Amino acid sequence: MFGEIVTVRGTTVYYNSFDSGAASLNGLTIVDQSLGPPWSSVGVDAGQLRIDPVGSWNTFVVANTASFAAPYSPILKNNPGTVTWAFNVSNQDSASYLNNGFFFCLGSDSMSPTSYTSSSYLLFGGAFAGNRMEFNGVGIEFPSVVLFEIPSAEGLGPLPSKGSFRITYQPSTDLWSVFGEVGSDYVDTTTVTNLLGSVVDSTYTDVPLSYMAFGGQYYGSDFFDNVSVSVAPEPSAIGFAFLATAAGFILRLRIGSAQPTNCKQRRDRVSVDNRTSLTRRA
Repeated sequence: MFGEIVTVRGTTVYYNSFDSGAASLNGLTIVDQSLGPPWSSVGVDAGQLRIDPVGSWNTFVVANTASFAAPYSPILKNNPGTVTWAFNVSNQDSASYLNNGFFFCLGSDSMSPTSYTSSSYLLFGGAFAGNRMEFNGVGIEFPSVVLFEIPSAEGLGPLPSKGSFRITYQPSTDLWSVFGEVGSDYVDTTTVTNLLGSVVDSTYTDVPLSYMAFGGQYYGSDFFDNVSVSVAPEPSAIGFAFLATAAGFILRLRIGSAQPTNCKQRRDRVSVDNRTSLTRRA
């Protein structure tokens, strides 16, 4: 009998629970594109990142992926296995306005990821008609390429609805998948298996996307929590082989992915120029 043990282990390369108050913002760059006064505000509120944007410009935080642990590569195609981004998010329209928007940029070559001069992958929500969301590629194809839409029935609406999302990219196939769950409370993102959409795209996967960003636009509040990035390398064989005299067969044991347990929702069309940003739809 010949036997082989195959191990698959996921490595968390970035995690922020925002449980350390203002210190949770250390290492993040705050970008406020509002034309104040009044100015947008960014802070930590009850263990969540809170962003209160003002006006049609974006306000967001940026993480430089150079700070991510190994084996993460900003050239997504070069990662040794599936890359997973996971986060909890909710958004609140202001009393006087509707369609407060939010976005999560998985990777960009610019600290202004919604600019049409950037190369970026983003999940958008909040500022569309209804609860529709989009997974977009942003670049020279102004204003952006909608890789797929998430219908209102499955998208995230404003509070009290809360969203838990997990997005994966497989370098071997260039497959992007968005999983999400919407409810009255956040859930552990590692348990989210409801597939909202998928697409094969390699437009920007072979260039360095050195920035991850998340934030909002228009009027209201956006909340983010338990933001994580992990890489699960392709299975590596740790082998043993032995001979059985009665019969020969291959025994394969798979030890599953080990990932940390994390627990702690309108936009019309993204206008990726910083001067126009997200727009409303009635």
